[in-house]
Amino acid sequence: MKNVLYAFTAIAVCSSAGYAQQVQSDSARVYYGSPVVVSGTREEMSRNFVPASISVVTSKELKSSGQISLLDALSERVPDLFVAQRGVIGYGINSQAGTVTIRGLGGSPNTQVLVLIDGVPQFMGLFGHPLPDSYLSEDAERVEVIRGPASVLYGTNAMGGVINIITKKNRDDGTLLKAGATYGSFNTQEYSGGVGYRIGNLDILLSGDHDQTDGHRPNSRFNTSNGYLNAGYEVNDNFTLRVNGSINKFKTYDPGTIYSPLSNNWVDVLRSTSSISLNNNFTRFDGSLKLFYSYGDHSVYDGFHSLDRNVGAMLYQNFHPFEGSVLTLGTDYQHYGGNAVNDIADLNYGKHYVDEFGVYALVEQMFFNQVMLNTGARIEHSGVYGYEFVPQAGIAWTATSSMTLKASVSRGFRSPTIRELYLFPAPNPNLQPERLWNYEIGLLQSLTRRVHIELTGFIAEGSNLILTEGIYPNLQLLNSGRFTHRGVEFAGHYTLSNNLRIDANYSYIDPGSQTYSTPKQKLFVGISYSYKRADANLSLQRIMDLYGADNSQKKLPDYTLLEIYLTYEASQFADMTISCENLLNVSYQTIYGYPMPGRTFFAGLRLHTAEVKQ
Repeated sequence: MKNVLYAFTAIAVCSSAGYAQQVQSDSARVYYGSPVVVSGTREEMSRNFVPASISVVTSKELKSSGQISLLDALSERVPDLFVAQRGVIGYGINSQAGTVTIRGLGGSPNTQVLVLIDGVPQFMGLFGHPLPDSYLSEDAERVEVIRGPASVLYGTNAMGGVINIITKKNRDDGTLLKAGATYGSFNTQEYSGGVGYRIGNLDILLSGDHDQTDGHRPNSRFNTSNGYLNAGYEVNDNFTLRVNGSINKFKTYDPGTIYSPLSNNWVDVLRSTSSISLNNNFTRFDGSLKLFYSYGDHSVYDGFHSLDRNVGAMLYQNFHPFEGSVLTLGTDYQHYGGNAVNDIADLNYGKHYVDEFGVYALVEQMFFNQVMLNTGARIEHSGVYGYEFVPQAGIAWTATSSMTLKASVSRGFRSPTIRELYLFPAPNPNLQPERLWNYEIGLLQSLTRRVHIELTGFIAEGSNLILTEGIYPNLQLLNSGRFTHRGVEFAGHYTLSNNLRIDANYSYIDPGSQTYSTPKQKLFVGISYSYKRADANLSLQRIMDLYGADNSQKKLPDYTLLEIYLTYEASQFADMTISCENLLNVSYQTIYGYPMPGRTFFAGLRLHTAEVKQ
């Protein structure tokens, strides 16, 4: 490690998994406020023992945010994660809207942060990035966010971090029903419904959502429909078969900046994804085999039309040779790409596909029931650039039953996308992967049974960044960029009583010249209060030193947002909701030239069987 960390980070322990988690069966230690996570390793493990920095946001916290978009809710709850917005709902793909950054890394578009659904990668075959409009809070059971590189386990695009959306499953016997509707400012409407069924070893959950808005500016309409399936069958005590599928259709209009407005700048998108997994669980080993397929059909107002797909397989096994020891061996394969044309310009970009294959190993060893050592490596092979070696190492020391110290070093990478290799604006088939080294230390502390905090400091050094150089029409895409990011993060929660809780997080980052959608300071405070049948959630978010374009060209005004979300349980089967966003009616932007709406109001009704209430 060639740098000395100078900072510490604090992050909230955000989980309803319970305040006590005993990890070792023969241990008397109880780790308060430590949820079990699966994203930092391939094994379910207390977050205390995972050296990586992981935030957990539960379905209850997603619901209490009142946000339709899952990413909007994460932007509040996860320190150093920021999502650029341009309207009431909907991001589209024609502007910075939907740009996700973690610790200053995201890319333009989002090729440096990997989105997963139940561990399966989600990105467009041609452009290499996810579509934020495809992810709704309604479908998530919880979200695990790895803040920092996770390329050893997940390969390309996990250079800056990972957002793993773990979907809802039907866990209750019998038939479950739910339906809901919300209406609010700018003719914003949300409709949802679902049915679940469980009998014996079979469980099924099927749901659908429709959201639309006229938008707060002319020509900013948004319309989306989403369907989701999660079904599982327990074959026996050792094997479980699970099928997941989703389809999302949306059309969005980009109104342009207030300085250069647009009138008919639309994008029409169809995305679908499906996977089937066979999970095994034996005394000494467990793991999974996953097969997945995703598809996209995109049409743009300017004549551009593309079809893309991503098909692949993942296999991993966790071996437990003796107490406190886990050896994980895994391999994965992806075949992604597609074809694109522009009918108006009479251009045919051709068909392009890339094959990537990786193998990895991860060793976790517990010593004295206090010290967890973690080391691993991945070898990735791309049909374009050849081999990439990715190592990581970390340690987690549980000094006392209430305090854990962590340190880690890890490498991340991001393969060049097909757009960069073969399409536009200046394709270069000789591009190499972007690379990153990340160094961090952290502290998890339970001050009392009611107060929990996490501190982390990091330095990230990137190289080989793919940048566009020159002036049109003489443009070049080259591996020419370098950066150093340094940051601190704080978060925690204080449970004052059974019905009152305060959550907070704060992050500071020095991104150098890489200011793209990266606020230097971000603060969130949330207060949750319950009284009999009523729940109230008040949140405050403060954003400082945010720039609306690359290279620190256009600094946006700092802003503070205050929001309130109220829920009343009218009966055992019905909830009523009222919310107000931007309660102070602040004028602000997260993208240069795209003013956000002022004060907005929403009201809704949720109907459900008693068991399905989340």
